[in-house]
Amino acid sequence: MKTCRWLLVVQLLVFPRLAGAAQVTLSASTLAATIGEHVELRLIVRSLENVDEIKVSIPAGDFEIIRRQRLPLIRTAEWRTFEQVLTIAFFKTGDFTVGPLGIELLSAKAVREKEQSDTVAIKVRSLLGANDKDIRPLKKLLPLQGSPLHLLKYFAGGLLVLLLAALLLVLKRKRTRQVPAAAMALPEPEIELELAIRELWQKKLPQKGEPKLFFIRLGEIIKHFLARAYHFNADDLTSTEIIACLESNENDSAVIAGMADIFRQADLVKFAERIPDAAVIDGLAGTIAGLIGKYKQKRSLENEATHVQTGG
Repeated sequence: MKTCRWLLVVQLLVFPRLAGAAQVTLSASTLAATIGEHVELRLIVRSLENVDEIKVSIPAGDFEIIRRQRLPLIRTAEWRTFEQVLTIAFFKTGDFTVGPLGIELLSAKAVREKEQSDTVAIKVRSLLGANDKDIRPLKKLLPLQGSPLHLLKYFAGGLLVLLLAALLLVLKRKRTRQVPAAAMALPEPEIELELAIRELWQKKLPQKGEPKLFFIRLGEIIKHFLARAYHFNADDLTSTEIIACLESNENDSAVIAGMADIFRQADLVKFAERIPDAAVIDGLAGTIAGLIGKYKQKRSLENEATHVQTGG
């Protein structure tokens, strides 16, 4: 036992620094953070000497210190433990090194010892995903010099443009309301039919080897005419149903027979793949022209009857 005590005394006399050396530990709450996320650095300093307090110096880095917190001193028979928590945040991405922190151990306000902590490597990620575009660095705002009253002329100019645009919009709407209703009205059904048939003949689809397309378009034109003239939805009906509705609304058997012949020829081409010759097309042209003539004649008689009834 005596030999051991003498060895300890010799060690303290020969190596006094080793007995009084402080133990410094620096750790981080996370080593991988997102931009703007708070990271806690925990600094622990343990000393054997009679140390009253410590002073910590933090070197400048690519981070901001959010908060510094000193925890209560822990005293034991052998140690004095000082602990501080530093909350920092990074506002750009990359790999950063924090530290080393400088520590001064103080006794009666006098520096008894100086130590340094280790470093901590922290990787800062972006908030965006792998497929998102990175955030561009924010530019500093340019300072406005002088009085902002000079901006009033630009504000007044913009307001004037808005007022002129509103005035033009009002005038345009007013002009639209003044258009006579007669100019915007559709022509009579038989006149519209005649114009559409004339345009269809001008395309010369049968002569170009497209009879099926011709009869499809012809069917659409005739159905539209029947919907206007007799007020039933011909688009949703078959050829047989259309002729049945026509028989309920039309007394002229020649008109019914002509319409039936048109739909029969159209069905043969569209569904039976029949290729009509020039004689069939010419006969169909005559049938359509005769029907348009009958509808014009009926309209003329109706107008005369109305004129007589009104005493014109």
